[in-house]
Amino acid sequence: MDISLRYRRTAIGPLWITLTLAATIASVGAVYAALFKQDIAAFLPPFAVGLIVWTLIATTLQEGANVFVASAHLIKAVPAPLIVHVLQMLARNVLIFAHHLLIVIMLHVAVPWPLRSTMVLAFPGFALLLVFLLGGVIALGVLCARFRDIGSAIVSGLQFIFFLTPVIWTEDSVRGTALAWLTWVNPFTTLLDLVRKPLLSQPMDPAQWLLGIAYALAAAAIGLGCYARYRRRVAYWL
Repeated sequence: MDISLRYRRTAIGPLWITLTLAATIASVGAVYAALFKQDIAAFLPPFAVGLIVWTLIATTLQEGANVFVASAHLIKAVPAPLIVHVLQMLARNVLIFAHHLLIVIMLHVAVPWPLRSTMVLAFPGFALLLVFLLGGVIALGVLCARFRDIGSAIVSGLQFIFFLTPVIWTEDSVRGTALAWLTWVNPFTTLLDLVRKPLLSQPMDPAQWLLGIAYALAAAAIGLGCYARYRRRVAYWL
């Protein structure tokens, strides 16, 4: 219902977002492949899948920071658990992400890569990503309800983190250099690869799975801690 209300009286609804993202992938991917002097058939699939997953991460965290502020009228009027608003926002972005997977299918038709049984690992990787996002959104939503500047800081910070995450550049390009540490200290690199590498039938380092589990559990613990302690104050902050 949320998606239907947002896109009512449109012919293709949320597929407009998918078409825009597909156009971005095709144009920007071609330009960066030329700038980096890489074969477009090798550069485009990691870039496309990485940008699709990053769009889910960035959109969820940006909307999540203001999830309680945007639902202030409902929070004050309806005695429903606050987590309902978080789950609604998260479900909406997951459904839109499912639309974006059409790009991956079309890309595989145009630029095929091997299909292996390890692709099913994308499901547990996606589950870890959702746990991380759920915990992060709850914590950010509570903080932003109290301190409204955090919402703007999240938008600016994600733009900066995007360039530190291997979306438009590859991990191989920094391996063995002074910037190689970026791929390990950046949690978004690990969480992104837990979905991207299985979808592209690429091997995963077991250490990345352990890091992904640690990041997801840490975010869930922080989010649930904030929710347990401050959920009764959010309505007053709004």
